[in-house]
Amino acid sequence: MTTNKVLDSAVLAVQCDMEATGVAGRLGFDTPEWDDLGYLRVEYKGRYSSLGLRENEAHEPVATLVLIADLAQAVIAEQEGKIWPTCPAHALGLHPKQAGGAALWTCKGGGGHAVAAIGKLENGA
Repeated sequence: MTTNKVLDSAVLAVQCDMEATGVAGRLGFDTPEWDDLGYLRVEYKGRYSSLGLRENEAHEPVATLVLIADLAQAVIAEQEGKIWPTCPAHALGLHPKQAGGAALWTCKGGGGHAVAAIGKLENGA
């Protein structure tokens, strides 16, 4: 955990989605030793996000949740070798998106639709 409540809340929400959909392992933040600038990066099973964040900066909650979901999705895909999460109706990969002031997992199938709020996925997604 960090000292930044927005970052911590975002990673916990995505962790809830991981647990709900059967992705084992813990999501967190770490600064890898190769990062000379000291950025926090989303970490999953020893893999790090390409984009880093500053803990001591202000982060807008909804945009940060979308960003953390996107970064987590990338490191999970790299580590596990699979697309996560997927739409239960279309079996397509979901995309984190900010819409109407909310952070959502969205699907491009069937003309595009929201599947769930980030942090609220249910088993099967």
